[in-house]
Amino acid sequence: MKASLAIVTLLWACINSPAPRLVPMPPQEPNSVGWTEVAKRLTTADGVMVGTIRKIEADWAYDDPCGLVMILRHGCDGTVTYKLHIANDLHEKWLWAFTPAYGTFVGYGTVSAVFIWHNTLTYRYQQCRQSQAITSSYCEYDFLDALTSDLDVLPPEDSARVTALFPH
Repeated sequence: MKASLAIVTLLWACINSPAPRLVPMPPQEPNSVGWTEVAKRLTTADGVMVGTIRKIEADWAYDDPCGLVMILRHGCDGTVTYKLHIANDLHEKWLWAFTPAYGTFVGYGTVSAVFIWHNTLTYRYQQCRQSQAITSSYCEYDFLDALTSDLDVLPPEDSARVTALFPH
């Protein structure tokens, strides 16, 4: 019995989880083409804030769930959702970020940056998959302030440039 449990535990440890690796890395300065894209993204942005990531939490409600067979086949192709608590001396805000399964997520640790968010329609995939297994019900959704691109997290030194480009 103990040998079976040890083998199962060893095999389970060999399974590669679809959760992204958290990689500590400061925000990257865009090149000239990147700044053109940042300017376009700012025209549709819902907000901008210079702040520091105080807390990161997984938010499974918006993850696209992946079954055990797909995990074993390394075939999860959905996204993994993180909720980030951003704060500065005057404001606090929760933002969401979506990253591909098996990828990397750069917003790790106490990163200070300029955060640009868009109010994004986001389905509650976890709940949706569970209810659709029983009925053909509709999927509930929320509108979340989300970081949807690497260009939504810029070095804090770029705050004056971002503020000048932000039309709101």
